[in-house]
Amino acid sequence: MSPTHYRLSTRLARHLRSAGCYLSEHVLAEQVLASPGLPRGPWAGQLLRDLLDGRFERGESGVGLWEWKYSFPAKGEAIVVLDVETTGLSPEQNEIIEFAMVRLENGRRTVFERLVNPGVPIPPFISRLTGIRNEDVRDAADIYTVLAEALPLLDNATLIIQNAGFDLGFLHPRFRRLGYRLDNPVVDTIHWARKALPGLSKRGLDALAWAFDLGPIVDRHRALSDVQTTLQAAHEMYYMLTAGKPTLARHLAARPY
Repeated sequence: MSPTHYRLSTRLARHLRSAGCYLSEHVLAEQVLASPGLPRGPWAGQLLRDLLDGRFERGESGVGLWEWKYSFPAKGEAIVVLDVETTGLSPEQNEIIEFAMVRLENGRRTVFERLVNPGVPIPPFISRLTGIRNEDVRDAADIYTVLAEALPLLDNATLIIQNAGFDLGFLHPRFRRLGYRLDNPVVDTIHWARKALPGLSKRGLDALAWAFDLGPIVDRHRALSDVQTTLQAAHEMYYMLTAGKPTLARHLAARPY
C-alpha cells in the first residue's frame, strides 16, 4: 500500500469511530470514499476492500474496528510512551532539557512533563528547534531529580519510543548514575512501522503523522507533544499488527536496548 492508502484507511477508521457502530461495506464506501465528482459504481467497494487492514473487523454486521473488542494496551499491561529533548545528538557531550511521558494502564492515563536544567547554555539552534530557551530552564530541576521523580511511573511498564536508540542513549547512563537499571521491555515505533506500513519509505514521526492523517504536529520537538503523536501512531499500528488477536505490546517487535 502507498502512503495515500494508509491515510485513506485511517479515514475509514475515524469514520467508524465517529459512527460508533458497524457499517456495511457499501455504506462505508459511499460515506467515505465516494465523491460527487466521480461516477458511482463497484470501484468504491473494491477500493474499500483493498483499504481494510488489520484494524478492521469484517463480519455479518458489516465493517467494524477491533479496538471495540480489545484494548490498547492489553488488559493488565502498562505502557509508557516517552520522549526527551536535548541540547544535541551526543549522550556524552550533550544534556537533556525536557522529559515527558504518558503511562496507560487499565484505562488510567498519567501524564508526566518536566523541563530540565541542563547546567549548560542551550545552543541557539536547539532553542529555535524546540522553543525552549535558557530562561525557561533556569529554575528547573536537574535531570537526576526529574528521573528520580519519574521512576514510579516506569515500574513494570513496556516503553514505547519513537527512535528508541536516541532517547535511551541519553537515559541509560543517567539512570545508572542514580543506581537504577532501566531494563523495561522496549518497542520502537520505527520497527512497528516497518511491519505495519511497509509502503512507507520514511518512518520518522512527521512521516507517521502524515500517513495516519493526524495533521501538523502542534509544538513539534516539544517532548509531550511528540509523546502524544507517538501514542496516536502506536495505537493505529498496534491494531494493524494484531489484526484481531490481542497481544501484549512488548511481544510485538520488541528488542533489548
